[in-house]
Amino acid sequence: MREKEFMALRGTTSTSRLTRRQLPPIAVRHLRVAEEFWSKQYADKNRAVPLVVVKERLMQTRDADALPNGLVTQLLRKADLNQDGYLNFEEFMTFAEASARESRSTSAAHPALFMVTAALVEIGVFIFYVYDMGKPITSNGPAPLYSPLIYNPYRRYEAWRYVSYALIHSGYMHLTMNLVMQTILGLLLELVHGWWRVGLIYMSGVLAGSLSQSLAMPRAYLAGASGGVYAIVYAHLGNLLLNWSEMEFRWLQLVLCLGLSVGDVSMALWDTYGSSTPSNTGHLAHLGGAVAGVLVGIYILRNLKKRRWEKYCWWVALVLYFILIGTGIILNASLPDYFPPSE
Repeated sequence: MREKEFMALRGTTSTSRLTRRQLPPIAVRHLRVAEEFWSKQYADKNRAVPLVVVKERLMQTRDADALPNGLVTQLLRKADLNQDGYLNFEEFMTFAEASARESRSTSAAHPALFMVTAALVEIGVFIFYVYDMGKPITSNGPAPLYSPLIYNPYRRYEAWRYVSYALIHSGYMHLTMNLVMQTILGLLLELVHGWWRVGLIYMSGVLAGSLSQSLAMPRAYLAGASGGVYAIVYAHLGNLLLNWSEMEFRWLQLVLCLGLSVGDVSMALWDTYGSSTPSNTGHLAHLGGAVAGVLVGIYILRNLKKRRWEKYCWWVALVLYFILIGTGIILNASLPDYFPPSE
């Protein structure tokens, strides 16, 4: 918040000179709460209000800003300087200032730029190739194998294909499923952690997916954003690890992530070893994207409450990701006989 807005909140500037419409939502919320407790109920600003009462009142208006409830609780406890379970006016203002800083740091996530842009580009590329191929498109294909964007095992020297394949989809069902997953789950992360963090996670999954699939199936073409989608999905596990105590519905999220993991691994094993007509699904690309999502998510997502052990976790995750990516690149470059000859 700007200085004059905090002056108004502290009572040093007449609110008639600064209308509430000029205040950001979080300042309006704090102003209302301060007036409620220290102007109406307690005229003496040195009087203390039970922290639990302030917390309950703030929770009733939590939609006024984008701060998670767990973070609000953490900031309230820090503002209680003498740890007596009560807040006076100055302590409340300490909370208000800290809350404003956190709100400002999360506001960069609005609007959600990356997921929306990625979805629009993928739709545009799909429409282009529908017309360019001049063939009927079904739910499962065909894919434009001639495209300079698709991962082509015979043209691995065109390094951009290890990333650009994410723009190509084989059939409208392939595109639709990826768009739904990445938009819903990606936006949930993007609104809290910012577009650039989610973008890095997504692209790290795309790269890890192509490297994994190229080593597992050296003669297979690869298309689709599934590596990035799985990175977004499993970044939620990294988010849970970092912010467990600050998150709402954490057990529900954990159960959903674990359930998805078990279901996906079971489907991959059945499709690979049990089905009489196995699909062309790039299961190793999914696995590579998932591992990248967890590792990069741990390192790059916002940590609402920093703990000492998490610093070691960050570095382990970062180093392990680069070791895996580096190994994939080295193997792709140093095993020419393992891959088909270049065109």
